[in-house]
Amino acid sequence: MKIYLKKISSIYLYQWKIIKMLLLFFSFFLINALHAQENSFEEIAVFNEFKNYKIKEISQDASNNIWLATNKGVLKFDGLSIKQYDIQIGKSSEKVNTILVKNDSLFIGKNNSLHLKTRQQLLTFDTKAIHKIFSYNNKYFIASNQGILYFNKTLLEPLKTTYKLDFSSINDLIFYKGTYVIASNTGLWILSDLFQPKKIDLIQKGNYTSLLQIENKLFVVKNNSEIQELNDKNVLLEKYSKNEISSISNINNKLYVVSKNDGIDVLNYTTFIFEKRINKYNSNLNSNTITAVFEDAEKNILIATEKKLYIKKKSEIIGKPTLNISDVTVNYISVDTINVNSYNNVLQLKPSQNNISFSLQSTSINNAKNIEFRYQLKNQFSPWGTNNQVNFASLEPGKYHFIAESRFKNSKKINSKTFSFLIATPIYKKIWFLVLCGVLFCLLLAGIIEVYIQKIHKKNQQKIAALKLENHLRSLEQKALQLQMNPHFIFNVLNGIKALGNSGNKEDLNTTISQFSILLRSILNNSRLEEISLKEEIETIENYLSLEQKMSSKKFDFSIETNLHNMDAEEILIPPMLLQPFVENAIKHGISKIGSEGKVQILFTVKHRFLECTVTDNGIGVFQSQKETKNHSSVALKITKERIENLSKFSTFSVEEIKKEKAISGTKVWFKIPLKTDY
Repeated sequence: MKIYLKKISSIYLYQWKIIKMLLLFFSFFLINALHAQENSFEEIAVFNEFKNYKIKEISQDASNNIWLATNKGVLKFDGLSIKQYDIQIGKSSEKVNTILVKNDSLFIGKNNSLHLKTRQQLLTFDTKAIHKIFSYNNKYFIASNQGILYFNKTLLEPLKTTYKLDFSSINDLIFYKGTYVIASNTGLWILSDLFQPKKIDLIQKGNYTSLLQIENKLFVVKNNSEIQELNDKNVLLEKYSKNEISSISNINNKLYVVSKNDGIDVLNYTTFIFEKRINKYNSNLNSNTITAVFEDAEKNILIATEKKLYIKKKSEIIGKPTLNISDVTVNYISVDTINVNSYNNVLQLKPSQNNISFSLQSTSINNAKNIEFRYQLKNQFSPWGTNNQVNFASLEPGKYHFIAESRFKNSKKINSKTFSFLIATPIYKKIWFLVLCGVLFCLLLAGIIEVYIQKIHKKNQQKIAALKLENHLRSLEQKALQLQMNPHFIFNVLNGIKALGNSGNKEDLNTTISQFSILLRSILNNSRLEEISLKEEIETIENYLSLEQKMSSKKFDFSIETNLHNMDAEEILIPPMLLQPFVENAIKHGISKIGSEGKVQILFTVKHRFLECTVTDNGIGVFQSQKETKNHSSVALKITKERIENLSKFSTFSVEEIKKEKAISGTKVWFKIPLKTDY
């Protein structure tokens, strides 16, 4: 029995050794397979030109360009070359923490500023350190050391949520299941809205650094050492622990956990079963310090270490290369006022703008060297080729549709872009312009003839008007001459002289005869002149008033005053006998019918390049006197008024009754004529 048991045990030992050897062989084979698989990471050699550049974040735009946020600015990788694309203004830091490329806008978040570069403008905002730029529903939110910021066109506004969160350092944010989840140094928060949140929940305290959504699951990193999952009840479940976790990423539906100095752990995100580790020991990576991991649109995996950039290309080519018209130049000037790739209208060009160039860009990280282009402008496509610059010189006027296409060599999958433009026909070649020129020439000729006829007609009208005015003035002068001296006044003077002669009062007789002769002489002399001096007019009126004073049965006083502003009365010119009808009317029909002593005041004033004349009496009023007298007074006033108004278009005439306490106390005749002097 003992011998039998020994045989059985020896058999089991032998079998166990065989199983151990098989397990060891299988493990060795599995490790070798994994090592061989991870050796498929290739170093991107063009990145070696950028020494001491450390990549913080990797992103991609709609054209498949890879954007690298580094400690010395932003780099752009198109599959063939890497170019510097940083924007530094003033004291702006070189270090870039995060980037976001949206349409034709590039957001760059740094330690002390935010830059926005578009096709037409560059905006810069001073802020504290920016950790994440998040876009949702065409709105842009900034996670920074001074809370959450909202980018509103040209403004950067801090959002007010709750005091503790507003003064926290925001590391990440995401829109998840109708709410905003925020990772901060004070904890994990859930807000119903970022502008006017009705509900704010602090799910758990701690330093939360990263958020990652894979399908309908949300994973968070707490204290750089723990990965948690947020369930539907907003409860955090611990899923995985590891020291110094720097980031988590979704790569090919696997959870890539990047630690500070221990490479990458690859987990099944549903079960969190460890699948493999990627580090310098089982791959051709040069370091275990991984700074960024990214999967692009072509399913290539990019890994950045401290000094290198690696790529694991997808073995099969997916889809087709992107295609964009990167630039359009018209007469060697770039058209930068429109987004060419989204411009759906027809670009209107002048006839001289007929030299057009197109720059095509087609990007593929996986297969950049095997891209071909072709184009069509009129009837046929050009042959496929690698040239991405298309030039058209001296195009004829007309409407054009430019079609560009790209593909991978020998592939049937093609991407295309269309751009329409119209070169206007020169105006001198258009039929309507020629017809219009003929019509305009005829109209111009007719206009010239019409203007000439109108000019002749105007001259004739002016001559007729001048003749009419001259005849009218002569008629007025004749009428004025007839009205200048009332025959009744002459008879009174002659009777007065006779009475003085009979009375033997020789002194008064001589004075009266002398005044009367001077008055008659001045009237006869002045009536033949167009203008006399103001001094002569005053002397004539004074002689007339003196004779009236002596011969009239009604006693009255008169005064003649001047306010000529240092001008001499001999220098001022006035039409002769212009005031005589008003003075005569004041005596005969004004003061002659009142019980008290009459007063006649005459005033000459120079004002604003006009000579103003005023005749005032204390009679019964002009309108009352016109009712009581015959036509002589009213006709004299009318003729003199017309005479004054015809002197100049700027002349003004008025007659009004003077009223005191609703009673008429006299008449005021006032007129002004342009001031004329003899120098």
